[in-house]
Amino acid sequence: MKLGVRLPIAILIVVLLASSAFGAPVWQQRPTGYVNDFAHVLDVKTVAQIENIAQQVDQKGKAQIAVVTIPSLEGSDIESYAVKLYKTWGIGYRGTDHGVLILLAVQDRRYRTEVGYGLEPILPDGKVGGFWREAVPNLKAADYSGAILLVTARIADVIAK
Repeated sequence: MKLGVRLPIAILIVVLLASSAFGAPVWQQRPTGYVNDFAHVLDVKTVAQIENIAQQVDQKGKAQIAVVTIPSLEGSDIESYAVKLYKTWGIGYRGTDHGVLILLAVQDRRYRTEVGYGLEPILPDGKVGGFWREAVPNLKAADYSGAILLVTARIADVIAK
């Protein structure tokens, strides 16, 4: 086979492998840190701020906060998606279940916070829902960085207390 034929085939294989890796459901991918912006809607400064907040909560509060943005739920409901992601990634420490998943599905305009059993007494659904209601103006303005930072900061404040 000539080099001229091999090169396009090699490029096609690389493109197909890359597209299949990115097309995999989020829970089949590995988290790269506290913030995983698969929808590419968070600015660099905000990601750094959230990473810092989550690291402080992890070190001082012995709880893990994971922030995930996705383009779409691809037909799934937000609750099932969040539970599966939370369990598959193992958010929170074993034995204490002190974990929080903050999930935003941008195209579907859906959001969800999944709270581990160990944190439910201090982060009940009503309280966490209030944080999201506070962030709705940011979401409506497509300020996803502002919305996610606000919710993360509110959750971190509750855990810190």
